[in-house]
Amino acid sequence: IHVAPRGGAAIRLDVRRAVGSHAGDHVRVNWQLKTSSGAALDAKELLFDTGNVDVVVGHGDFLPALHGALAGAELKIGEPETMTVSAEQAFGPRDARLGPLKVPAANAPAGMKTGDMAGLSNGMMARVLSVDAEAVTIDANHVYAGEDLDMTVTLLEAPNADSLETATVAGGCFWGLELAYQREPGVVKTAVGYAQGADPAPTYEAVCSGTTGHTEAVRVVYDPARVSFERLCDLLLDRLGENRYALNRVGNDQGTQYRHGIYAHGEAQLATARDVIAREQQRDADRSIATEVEPVAAYFDAEDYHQQYLQKKGQSARKRDETTIRCYG
Repeated sequence: IHVAPRGGAAIRLDVRRAVGSHAGDHVRVNWQLKTSSGAALDAKELLFDTGNVDVVVGHGDFLPALHGALAGAELKIGEPETMTVSAEQAFGPRDARLGPLKVPAANAPAGMKTGDMAGLSNGMMARVLSVDAEAVTIDANHVYAGEDLDMTVTLLEAPNADSLETATVAGGCFWGLELAYQREPGVVKTAVGYAQGADPAPTYEAVCSGTTGHTEAVRVVYDPARVSFERLCDLLLDRLGENRYALNRVGNDQGTQYRHGIYAHGEAQLATARDVIAREQQRDADRSIATEVEPVAAYFDAEDYHQQYLQKKGQSARKRDETTIRCYG
């Protein structure tokens, strides 16, 4: 603001004020990470985005340090804040149990070379450090494990400035479907859970028995200004592929707990979902699409260990990432 006092030169007043963010707030920030020596982190080594991102404070994803910096913080819009992040709040300390480890060459896939990423039987990923006739040396520690980092955070707009909407979909095992939605631009938050059943306190074991009436589902919070509900429906059908024609089955997963569906939050979503199914049905009129479309009747979050499961196991949740999603237990 410029103020021109009587008889004097204009004076510029900085009226930007600090705004607070709290657990559960939706915040848009620009954040950058560097090593303590000032080198930018290699984006290919990260399972999340840096730069301009959407954060729901306290809801996982990114690094714990980012949520810690935002929870209860007073930041000024457009003014960067830089802080040191300890290894424990970044990628953790190095763990000797994770490597480097030598694996007999006979137990490793043929053709492995230094720099490859190897999938382990427990779902983790390990970097191949060296290969010789006797052994393959691998390391499952993150490449930045044990390093302190410098983090710069800039608040881009006031918390909760955008009007967000919620979608609930089901497409078989919820781990892989959730990761697909995590990668979708405009999606702000995801969670996995159990939808459309009568039991008010479902557990994974009970739902897997097929007796509770629930189906494994993904709840998606999104910005309709950046991604449409129609696009979210199309993403589900893309993921289903030929399974869209199968009743109570996706791939090798069978039972009512794996039925696929779009569970609408309101009449507008219901109409859009029906239109999408009708449009796709016209592509193959000889086979009926089994994906159900209903108003959302119930949804319960699954246990914590299921949330963002594949990202925790080393698969990228970066927006627009096209790496094949591998679903494993």
